[in-house]
Amino acid sequence: MHLRKHAAALSATALLAVTALVGAASPASASAVNCSVGRYEGTRTAWALCTEGYARYAVLIYVTHPNPNSGMGSWYEGGPCVSLGQLSEYTPSHSYSFVVASVIPNC
Repeated sequence: MHLRKHAAALSATALLAVTALVGAASPASASAVNCSVGRYEGTRTAWALCTEGYARYAVLIYVTHPNPNSGMGSWYEGGPCVSLGQLSEYTPSHSYSFVVASVIPNC
C-alpha cells in the first residue's frame, strides 16, 4: 500500500459533485464525527471536510491500476492533513481511476 501526500490547488468556484457522510463516533469517543467527502465535478480532485470530531484529518482515495497483470494492484493515497473545519483537497499526479474512500483521521 502506498500513501502519498501532495497539496492540490483548486479554484474556489468549482462545483461539488458527490457528498457522503462518513463515520460515526466510536463507543470510546465522546464527540460525534461529521465528515463529508467527494470530488469536484469534471475534475480529478477529491476533497474532505470535517465539522465535528477529528482535530486533524486528510482526504483518502482508493486507486486501482487499470492493468491487473501489472503487479501494482490497488492502493490508498492521502491528501494534506488539515485542521477541523478546513478543506483537504488532493489531485493525484497519475491518471489511474480512483474513488474517494473516506478521511484519514488524526493524521
